[in-house]
Order: sequence, then structure tokens, then C-alpha cells
Amino acid sequence: MLDWVWSLEHIVFSLTALILTFVYINRGWEELLRILVIGLKQLPGVEEVLRYVLRQQVKDFVQNSTLRKSDGSAPKVLVPKTGIPTDKLREELKDLKGRETDPEEGKIFAYVYTQEGDHFDIQTEAFAKFQEKLGYSVDHDCIVKEFHHAFLHENALNPMVFPSLRKMETEIVSMTAGMLHGSDECVGFLTSGGTESNLMAVKAYLNRAKKMYPTIKNPEIIAPITIHPTIDKAADYFGLTVIHTPVDEGFRADVEAIKKAITPNTILLCASAPQFCHGIIDPIEEISHLALKVGLPLHVDGCFGGYMLPWVEKLGYDIPSFDFRNPGVTSMSADVHKYGYGVKGSSVILYKNNDYRRHQVYTYARWPGGLYGSPSMAGTRPGGNIAASWVAIRALGEDGYMKRAKELMDATDRLKEGVRQIEGLKILGTPHMTCFAIGAADPEVDIQAVADVMDGKGWRMERNQTPNSLHLSILPSHIPVVDDLLTDLKAATEKVKGDVTLSKNGTAGVYGMIATIPDKSIVDDFLVEFFCQVYS
Repeated sequence: MLDWVWSLEHIVFSLTALILTFVYINRGWEELLRILVIGLKQLPGVEEVLRYVLRQQVKDFVQNSTLRKSDGSAPKVLVPKTGIPTDKLREELKDLKGRETDPEEGKIFAYVYTQEGDHFDIQTEAFAKFQEKLGYSVDHDCIVKEFHHAFLHENALNPMVFPSLRKMETEIVSMTAGMLHGSDECVGFLTSGGTESNLMAVKAYLNRAKKMYPTIKNPEIIAPITIHPTIDKAADYFGLTVIHTPVDEGFRADVEAIKKAITPNTILLCASAPQFCHGIIDPIEEISHLALKVGLPLHVDGCFGGYMLPWVEKLGYDIPSFDFRNPGVTSMSADVHKYGYGVKGSSVILYKNNDYRRHQVYTYARWPGGLYGSPSMAGTRPGGNIAASWVAIRALGEDGYMKRAKELMDATDRLKEGVRQIEGLKILGTPHMTCFAIGAADPEVDIQAVADVMDGKGWRMERNQTPNSLHLSILPSHIPVVDDLLTDLKAATEKVKGDVTLSKNGTAGVYGMIATIPDKSIVDDFLVEFFCQVYS
């Protein structure tokens, strides 16, 4: 028996030596060493040791080149209790810019292609004309614009070139994590918006599944039908399948349906806080328990509510647990450019810890142009958006966010109560924050036709389907027009009840036609043609 084992070992050793010799002769030392390292990594514990050594090397490098604590971690920063005065923020801006390498000095050989001068001034003027009012105050708009324009040249593609942008991004992530009850291990990245945040989350979980479960060839995501289409968009981009589950009568995700939909191919569960259609938070606490039980990650799309729900909850509203307080939640998205009152092009994707976040980063170490790495879909990451988001949060502080949340919730409550008083209309479900859906309580009321009449009065209504309803997100600009909106909505409803022909015209007619088409791929083709025509 021992002789047989000895002979087998001799054969294996000889074949291995022969293969390695062949590799060396034909491909050289570099390929031979690469294969040896790959082989060593397969041994138990070796990859963990290598990762630990690399982590220590990177930690030392980052600590020596940035402002870090002695343990190598970045100082934690929370949303300030009160907004920081604009004069002090301007002093910080001067200090931050003073530490940067000025692109105008000609000492940077990548990243910045623009120059100061008349051409750049024209661009900033054009930007200012089309920059939205952020909805808080004139002073807030001014300080955000100042920071945005001050870093309009800069590019955060390389985090080591402009240290001020790196500092701002890590602090935005830290403030957002604190607001959403992330632990000290909670980490993340800034993105260009909610779409990219959700795209990056799905890509991270796909990369994680490929590494941990290589036998899964057809990965699936389970999400309620009300999940934002960016999850479906991510699945389409990256080759996954979304299994949509129904919602209950209150438009909340059906947890039992999610449980039944789980298969060996499932790599991710998704939920919303709140879902955009009706402003209702999914039962995240229950889904979190399920995620822990079955060992699956849970992503919460908080793009819409991430910067509103924490303050609404502090105002005393009954808000279901929706964030990292639920141990099964492994990631959340939150848009600074919505209720964070930052400029367009700013969102945060948060992860429970770095074990999840690391799968988001793309790297390529074999490019002749140098080592390449990127944490997001975009390579170029506009510095102005990062600076504007950072100052927007710090200028408002908790008190500022609470003040505006109260004003918006008061307006929302007035609107919902006013809608309930209009005969033929109703509020769908029990909305949790500053958005809700209006449905028809009377079969004679075609809610899509009501939207058309409102459009004719100058309102730009948003439409839901299955069931047909109107979506309203309440914004700062709506606070002074609540009574006007209710007056016109009542008149529009009465007009539709008295004229059935209105259901056959305009957008109401389009939605009515779409509802009769059983094959939705035809509707998809219609939408493709629409975009091709409207941008021609």
C-alpha cells in the first residue's frame, strides 16, 4: 500500500516539475512565478495571510500620505447638530484650496483639461443659469454654488491628486452612515446619483457571488414589484435576473412571497425605504430577519428617503425601522441631490462593512499607462459635485434638516387630508414621508384624465400604473401652493366625472391603450422609439 502511495506521489511531483519547466522555457520566470503564487493561494489560509499583509501595507501607505488616526482609519464625522455659518465655511474653503496643487501651475499631467479664463467663465455662467434652486434658502444656494465652482476643475478619479476631495468624500460617507445608524465599520462611496448607487450595489453583490459561489451561473435578485427600475437596469447591464414579488394591499413587499421565491441562484434581496410609487416603506425589519436566516445580503434602496426619513422619524412620525439598525441590511443608497439639498449628480452607496464594499472596486494592474482602479461606473468624478454635497450637509446641520422636514411634512399632511375631502379621490396605502399616490375612489373618475386636466392648468403631474394613480413628491416649492393645488385638483376631478371623452385623449388615452396590451415588450419598443424620436 505504501509503495503505491509513494509511486503516485512520485508521478504527481514529476508531472508538476515537468509542467513548471515547460512554463519556464516557453514563457519565462514571470509566468512561472505567477503560477506558483496562484498555486500557493489555493492552500488553506494562504490567501488570508496575503490579504492581511496587503492590508497592512496599504494602511501604512494611506496613513503616511493622508490625515488618518494611528490605527489607519479615517476620523468619523457626523452631521453637525447645527448648521455651520457661511463665513466659517468660506474660511474652510480658502484653507482647503490652499492645500491643493493648482492645475493652473502646470504641474499636473492628467485629470484637469480646463483652464481659468473667459471660456471657463462662460461655462460657469451657463451652469449658474440652469442650476436648480436647492429649496432651502438663498444663502444655502450661494454657499453651495461657491464650493461647486471652486472645485469645478478638479477630478476625483485619482484620490491622491486632490486630497481635499478625498477628505470631503469620506466625510460625506461618514455623515450619511451616521444618519442611517451605520456602525463604525460602515463604509461607502459617492456616486453620480441614485441610479449609479444601485448599479454599483448590484455589481458588488454579483462580484461577491462569483467569488464565493462560483457554481451559480444564472444569478437572481429578488425584489418587490415596486422596487425602483434601476435594479432592473443593473440586472440588464450585468446579466442577472430580477424575480419580482407582489406587494400586499397596503403596497408593502410581501415577505412570504419573497421567501418562496428564493432559490439556489438567489444572490441578493432588495427592498425600498420608501418605494417611490406610493411613498411606503417595505417591511425591512421582517426582510432583514429573512435575509439573516437564509444567509443572503439585503440592499435597501433609500435613494429617495435616505435624507428625509431620519428627520421625519425624529419629528415623531411612526416610521418602521428601515436602516442599518436591522442587522440583515448590508447596503443602502441615499441621494444627497434630493432631500440632502445638494446639486444634481450626488448620491451615496453605503455598505455594512468593507467585506461588502471591496467587491464594488474595479481594478486593472496590467495597463501600460499605470495602475488603474475605480470605485464607480464613471472614471472622471466631478470635484464640484463632491464639494457642493459636503458643504450642503454641513451648512444645514441636523437643525436645518429638521426644520425643512417639518415644513414639508406639514404640507404633505395638509395635501393628503385635502385629497381625502375631494369626492372621488383617495390616498393609496399609508405613506410614510413626503410623497404619496392619489387613486380614484369612484369608477367614474379616470385618474389619468385628471392628470391631463391638471397638465392643462400648468401642473406637471407624474403618473403611476397598476393601479393607475398620480404620484406627488412634495418639494420646498410646493409649500406655498398647497391650497392652489387642492383647488385645481378638485376642479379637475369634477370635470373628468362630467366628461367621459377625456379618458380617450392625451396621456390618459395612451395609458388606457397600454393597459390593454398583454405583451409588454411591445410597450418597451414604444419607449425605445420615443427616446429615439424625442432626441432626434
